[in-house]
Amino acid sequence: MASSPSGAINLTLSVCLRTQRPRLVDWRELTRFHSDDYIHFLRLVTPDNMHEYLRQLQRFNVGEDCPVFDGVFEFCQLYASASIGGAAKLNAKSADIVINYSGGLHHAK
Repeated sequence: MASSPSGAINLTLSVCLRTQRPRLVDWRELTRFHSDDYIHFLRLVTPDNMHEYLRQLQRFNVGEDCPVFDGVFEFCQLYASASIGGAAKLNAKSADIVINYSGGLHHAK
């Protein structure tokens, strides 16, 4: 039994919601949604070598708002996998609603 209103909400949500780990998509699958150049750039760029990619940084709008960090490709791969997996569940009608809190980050609409 929940001892507070927030506890009751958490208990209700835990009964109604399912957390699922999506199938990890590979870089080839990501090129269905983004250009080969962009995915290639994400796979190669690091904080240590980003000075070699100045043109791509500008082209892909990577910088202060969307910084390069160690593991940037893996991070994008994970949250894109969740979005793709959620879309697949909706299309298969195995879910009515899906939420990817990381999908699109602050650029999501």
